[in-house]
Amino acid sequence: MNSEKKINVLIVDDSALMRRMIIDILNNHPKINVLGTASNGKIAIEQFEKLKPDIITLDIEMPIMNGLETLKEIRQIKPVPVIMFSSLTRAGAEITMQALELGAADFITKPDPKYGFTLESIKDELISKVLAVAEINQGRYSSIIQSSRISINNRHANNTNLKTVVIGSSTGGPQALKSVVPYLPEDLPAQIMIVQHMPPKFTDLLAQRLDKLSKISVKEAQDGDALKKGHALVAPGNYHMGVDNNGNIKLNQEPSLWGVRPAIDLTLSSAAKVFNKNLICVILTGMGHDGTQGAKVVRNLGGYCIAEDKSTCVIYGMPKSVIDAGQADKVVPLHDVANAIIEAVYR
Repeated sequence: MNSEKKINVLIVDDSALMRRMIIDILNNHPKINVLGTASNGKIAIEQFEKLKPDIITLDIEMPIMNGLETLKEIRQIKPVPVIMFSSLTRAGAEITMQALELGAADFITKPDPKYGFTLESIKDELISKVLAVAEINQGRYSSIIQSSRISINNRHANNTNLKTVVIGSSTGGPQALKSVVPYLPEDLPAQIMIVQHMPPKFTDLLAQRLDKLSKISVKEAQDGDALKKGHALVAPGNYHMGVDNNGNIKLNQEPSLWGVRPAIDLTLSSAAKVFNKNLICVILTGMGHDGTQGAKVVRNLGGYCIAEDKSTCVIYGMPKSVIDAGQADKVVPLHDVANAIIEAVYR
């Protein structure tokens, strides 16, 4: 008998059918055990205190106490990883973004036949996210969310060639990006591309939130958009983002890479072939190894790569892969990433 401790999960959803389906998916994995279920937030709090699960999956729309209210209560009791279940709607995306800001570790969009999603289509995503967030150091995660240690050095070197910066992130990325993009000065001689693993509607909201917080302009990319100094373009969900020889954005819906679209590797490879030594690649928190192949292309063509240090990563997957492959020129904690980008632009 395998004595390895299983990951204990509490499932919170007002739909009995959804609870049953999630139970079937998770209990079929040898490392995961569904400890209990709850049909609303009030019951969830009671079950949470009684069962002490390692992870919670939490529906957003529920009677009596909704997902956001439940999340706030849970994080006051004990900050365990919470995976939100969201609808693929504008309203669902807005609430999910609020949940991430409140400390949810990640989210999954609920299966909806209208959008071609079935339970089978989220099976692998759900299992991989449960396994990944189980590794989160919650003390570290809480400190990341509250971190205000960022200070920017205004040292400018003589090199003012226009640079292109590609920032890639996944799990924990929306919060991490808020510790980087708003700290880039508006006069920075750089044009920026951001690839965050997220579905449609979510990426547009992410861009809007970053734009409100930042000195530079941030928007969701559209096909044909021109890269410009002092502007950042966010890859739209469900599209890969590349760039043509004129510095214009090219979006496509070629097959997913590593199970994601947009994929960081494809953006890096495309940008590296256009910008060569004037490209800076930044890999932030996230599970998996998207970004490693692209980082190799970037460095082979003379570019520069920055990876987030393990100490601040929510999930130390993508940066670890880049570092282990020997493709990181600089490794820094999250609160030093903006400075590292500025220094790389002026080097």
